[in-house]
Amino acid sequence: MEISPSERLYRNRFSILLAFLALGFGMLYLLPTEASAELLNIFGIAFRLNFFSFIPLMLAALAAVGAIWTFSIHPLWDDEKFSLYKILPNLALPFLSILILAIVLMQSTRSLVWWAVFLPGYLILVLLLRAEYKLIGTSENQHFWYSILVISFSFGLFLLFTIALKNSGIRMFVQFMLILIAALFVAYRYYSLMNPANKNYLQAALVAWITAQLAVALHYVFIKPIQYGLILTGLLYALSSWMSQFQATKKWYQYKEPLLMAAVTILILILSSIV
Repeated sequence: MEISPSERLYRNRFSILLAFLALGFGMLYLLPTEASAELLNIFGIAFRLNFFSFIPLMLAALAAVGAIWTFSIHPLWDDEKFSLYKILPNLALPFLSILILAIVLMQSTRSLVWWAVFLPGYLILVLLLRAEYKLIGTSENQHFWYSILVISFSFGLFLLFTIALKNSGIRMFVQFMLILIAALFVAYRYYSLMNPANKNYLQAALVAWITAQLAVALHYVFIKPIQYGLILTGLLYALSSWMSQFQATKKWYQYKEPLLMAAVTILILILSSIV
């Protein structure tokens, strides 16, 4: 079957983007795991930073530019003018994924373990970028499996993010803001994919606020980071699912998906505390 010129152009640009990412991540292998850092004070918050600290952010930003370059040839723009604002939700998750993977790789020991982390992470990024491209301008029920893939990655990334924050020494106020922003994005992305015609920003903001408030309460409870992340992620998913299905006439037991998610979260918490 003959490939259309637009599809051929997309494949060329997508290949260049993936090659750039592979080269960028490969260069991280050559960087030192530890380097001297200067103490920087911003609004009373102390940060230890050096030149290498900004490399993951630079890599993620350059990859986002490459993703815009690739997404700009989507068939949707044949009928309407290209809109950067319209593809921002499709850029946020790849940007965060690349940033987190780069940070993890920089801190990992340079050994076979490093490659064991890099290869699955890189393959996930390839799938994620492909999924986000296919989801540009889609209507409800289109590309269902790509939607499930992106939603799964969103909540999985939020889980890893909260676990990392629990392990860090960042002040609670900063953690609260970071979790609030991350939860807001994940909830909004969930609503935009489950019901593209009705993007309820207020529901996403309410879910994110409740999740961030619980994060503050759990911060002072002596629980493992994995349990901390599971509780917040389970709550975020259950609340997002419940609000997307909410109807005044429905009984509480009719919300099967959020109830199932809450039960699974509790079960995992029990198992993680026993092991």
